[in-house]
Amino acid sequence: MNGTIGKREKARWLALRVANTAIDLLLPTVVFALLAPTGLPAAIRLSLGGTLLGAKAIGGGMQTGQFRWRLATVTAVASTAVLIGCYLGGLGDTASMVAGAVVVGLIVLGELLRNRLRQSDTRRIDRFAVLVVAEVAVGVVVTSISGDARFVLARSSLYIAVAGILMLATTWTDHPLMRDALKPVAAKGDPLRAEGFDRTWLKSARFRASYRFITATLGLALLADAVLRVVVIYSYSPDEAGKSSLLSGLPLIGLVGLWLVVNRTFVVPRARRLLDLEMAESQRITVCELSAG
Repeated sequence: MNGTIGKREKARWLALRVANTAIDLLLPTVVFALLAPTGLPAAIRLSLGGTLLGAKAIGGGMQTGQFRWRLATVTAVASTAVLIGCYLGGLGDTASMVAGAVVVGLIVLGELLRNRLRQSDTRRIDRFAVLVVAEVAVGVVVTSISGDARFVLARSSLYIAVAGILMLATTWTDHPLMRDALKPVAAKGDPLRAEGFDRTWLKSARFRASYRFITATLGLALLADAVLRVVVIYSYSPDEAGKSSLLSGLPLIGLVGLWLVVNRTFVVPRARRLLDLEMAESQRITVCELSAG
């Protein structure tokens, strides 16, 4: 029965992961196409798609089961309203896009501050929130430079590059990003297994190397995608922004697909075996202690 439940949860998690990735890839293009009848400039339409995608990112991954719908909705509505309001008020494309991005940044900073004030341990920083703020800051600077549709579309490459750099920067710390992200998956909802995960991290250099490899290779994949995305976007004219938006997401599919195959085939099974050994050893020690008692 437990095995069946585990398979169902795994299938559900995988389906949500696929849906999450599909939304990330298609949302800007879909928004761009749907808003075509409005007569809005291409740069504004692309920026609106990016704004909605940013709001989704702030809410978290859909596959986690802890998506913050209220925060994502507030971010999407507020930033969209400001962007459209500024544009209709005559501020121009660039100023309107910058205003929308600033609203996103302020909401993220407010949420980060609120969380820190509510927690007794203020030494820990929400690194995902820092990542979003860094990407928004880069977006404000880049958007201020040019309103060209391709330039706005290529802005996502900078976001992805920032994510890749920050991911690589955590690789050799005690908390690589993918260690924290995959720990709940490895623990399978079992608190004892989660404790075993932490013990294995402290004891096993091979276990630490596995999660550092997973983190580093994903960071490199994101950096490679950032470069390829720009190449694809600028191989098309500004009038073909919709087509280039869709095609520019293809390298990420291939790179992340390769990353998944390599790590799920070779790296994750090794880490799982090390964790299973630690759990078996812990259980053996517990049995011996009970027997001795």
